[in-house]
Amino acid sequence: MLCNFSQVEFIILPEMEVRKISTFLIWSILTTGCLFDARDYKIPNELIILGYIGGLLLNLHSYKIMGVAIFITKAIWPILLLSLLTVVRGLGAGDVKLFSVMSTMVGAADLVTTFIYSVMIAGVIAIGLCIKNGHRVKRKLHYSYYIAAAFFLLQYKQG
Repeated sequence: MLCNFSQVEFIILPEMEVRKISTFLIWSILTTGCLFDARDYKIPNELIILGYIGGLLLNLHSYKIMGVAIFITKAIWPILLLSLLTVVRGLGAGDVKLFSVMSTMVGAADLVTTFIYSVMIAGVIAIGLCIKNGHRVKRKLHYSYYIAAAFFLLQYKQG
């Protein structure tokens, strides 16, 4: 049995509700990603796929069929910009994918702000570790923690 997508209707939600849903989805993904990162130093691709599905559905709700193209654009630009940091081992691939998933749900301005905050938080922690350990950081940092902290700071700042 074929489904005729022209007859599929979405429930129309106010913009504020869509924002609350996207924030909840991002929090869920970041929290789960942090737990996996702490245990395995890896963020599973299944979690990233779930985030992409959520981002796609949010974009389809907001932009109808054009949401597919907007979703793809939102998903690709963080990967293109942050891939250099993966090459020089400044960020893990999972962290770049987390930023990409976030981008599909919140957009460019919030993503850039979250990135800037996460770099600042990670820098302060790294300086603290250098002072504590005599200028030697002996372990990998879990960058997903700083992404989550930065997103929390952004949400707090926005009220």
